[in-house]
Amino acid sequence: MTSGEILKLLTDSGDDEAVLDARILCEELEGEALSLAAERRAKGEPLAYILGHRHFWREDYKVISGVLIPRADTELLVECALRFCGCHELATGDVLDIPVSDVPKNVRFADICTGTGCVGISLANELARHGFEVQGILTDISDTALEVASCNMKDLSKGGLEVLRNDIARDDLPGSFSFIVSNPPYITDEEMKELDKTVSDYEPDLALRGGPDGLDLYESISKKAFDSLVPGGALFVEHGYLQGKSVRKIFASAGFEKIGTVKDYGNNERVTWGIKNAG
Repeated sequence: MTSGEILKLLTDSGDDEAVLDARILCEELEGEALSLAAERRAKGEPLAYILGHRHFWREDYKVISGVLIPRADTELLVECALRFCGCHELATGDVLDIPVSDVPKNVRFADICTGTGCVGISLANELARHGFEVQGILTDISDTALEVASCNMKDLSKGGLEVLRNDIARDDLPGSFSFIVSNPPYITDEEMKELDKTVSDYEPDLALRGGPDGLDLYESISKKAFDSLVPGGALFVEHGYLQGKSVRKIFASAGFEKIGTVKDYGNNERVTWGIKNAG
């Protein structure tokens, strides 16, 4: 199958990114593998599952069916935590509202609902580049996510991380942390019905569906995080663009102070943060 034939196939299938997808497929594959991949993409399967990887922050992460595909918007979660740790020199916009903390050089953090591990691994590597001695745990309830996160940790991490099974709705977090990040499922039941089929038909329901209001896990995360953070520690969570106000209330109920929400580059509320009072 020629590049022109692939482009036509993807265009005719309704692929909104047909030109880009065709170029990427032709760059990475050839022969029969290329033709089969193009046919899979034409049927709606996400490119990341077909190729088996997706770039996020500075690394290229293994991705397989059954684990959430990393999104560019989620890099904002990394930015926020790095700002808190004082090592995001290029921070802009609302990220600058996050106070820089006196985080110890032997920092310990948790990444809840880790999926591929992209957030936690990217954070650990960036902190290591800035001279931190990093310890962190990457937690999830999905067997597939734990498997993929473990592979990515072994292949990409500079060390200091551990992948653990944890059901944040039921289980406490082990130990104490300087900060905690999480990108939990937050799609509402109603929004699930309206998702693009490339998402709803292929990506795991467990990593997407957040219940009637999309907030099923946020109360558990905020309470468990508050109990596990050191005084002055911070929690950062990603959420839907209409959920910022509700998440801020949940944070306040859990005891957090200095609560704020950061907008993404589409000007949508995307990450809410809160500080555990140092006093």
